[in-house]
Amino acid sequence: MSIAYNAKVTMHEAKWTDVDGSTVTFKLPMTGMEGQRNPFEKFTKRRKGRAGTRFAMICYEIEDECQGPMVYKDEVMLAGWNDSQSNGHTVKFWLCADGMGHPFEGYNRKKDHFVVALVELDDDQETIDQKMRDRVEKKSVKPSQRPSYGAVMLCGNEAFWQYIKDIGEWESCEIESQADTARVGGYNDVARHYICSRLGITSRAELDRNEEVRQRYHEIIYKPFMATQEVGPGAPF
Repeated sequence: MSIAYNAKVTMHEAKWTDVDGSTVTFKLPMTGMEGQRNPFEKFTKRRKGRAGTRFAMICYEIEDECQGPMVYKDEVMLAGWNDSQSNGHTVKFWLCADGMGHPFEGYNRKKDHFVVALVELDDDQETIDQKMRDRVEKKSVKPSQRPSYGAVMLCGNEAFWQYIKDIGEWESCEIESQADTARVGGYNDVARHYICSRLGITSRAELDRNEEVRQRYHEIIYKPFMATQEVGPGAPF
């Protein structure tokens, strides 16, 4: 059996409505690593009529730092996940609790903790091998589809070099780039240094791993540059 997720979580919200039925939202543990991704980012949320990833879940209450009584053992569907500065990583599930009341009713937000283990299910109720799944997904992403590839191509764009010069950043980035590499690195290295310094990263590969970095890249680098490349009315071609 391949475990999709197994960790200590904290109660965030338990709800029941006529429309959605029973749902539970957990706050996930953080390792303290900057840029850590939500572990459920790779799974499918339920949205616009599309079914979310299904799991077999078993959940135990934690009492005095020890495993307590079992709270839930059944199938769940991923409703969504979220990242925020106030709550960190959270994940929301639909529960199979028809007519039985809410399994997490009475538990307190931020105070009650659980041990949760999840196994991903396919359409035939069979468990999915997570290691094989990750290998297949990793191979299915071509290098040209990775966000870092776009940044690499941008660093080789002469118009982007000129843009860095026009905004007055070229000279300082050139000096710092030479200091970093202990050599004269050329225009590509200067452009790379500009991107990394603006985003506060050491490698463009971080664009593939960190959603926040990708968003900042588009907002403070890519969009401003592309705005200077738009051809206005009457401009020569």
